[in-house]
Amino acid sequence: MARIKNMFFVLLTVAFLSGLIAGCGGVSEEQLKQLNDLKAEVESLQSQANAKEAERTALLKQIADKDAKIKDFQKQTDQAKANCK
Repeated sequence: MARIKNMFFVLLTVAFLSGLIAGCGGVSEEQLKQLNDLKAEVESLQSQANAKEAERTALLKQIADKDAKIKDFQKQTDQAKANCK
C-alpha cells in the first residue's frame, strides 16, 4: 500500500512538473542576462558585506582596547588620589 502511495505521489509530481515545463516557453536571452547580472550583483554585495563586517570587527576591537586603557587610567587615578590622602 505504501509503495502505491509513493508511486502515485511520484507520478503526480512528474505530471505537475511536465505541465509546468510544457506551459512555459522557456527562458529568453534577456531573462538569462538579467539572472546573470543579478548573480554578479549578489556576489559583489556579499563581498562588500564581508568587508564591512571585517571593518566592524576591527572597530569593535579598537573600542575594547580604548575602554581597557580608560579603565586602567581610571584605576591609576584612583590609586593616586588614595595615596594623596
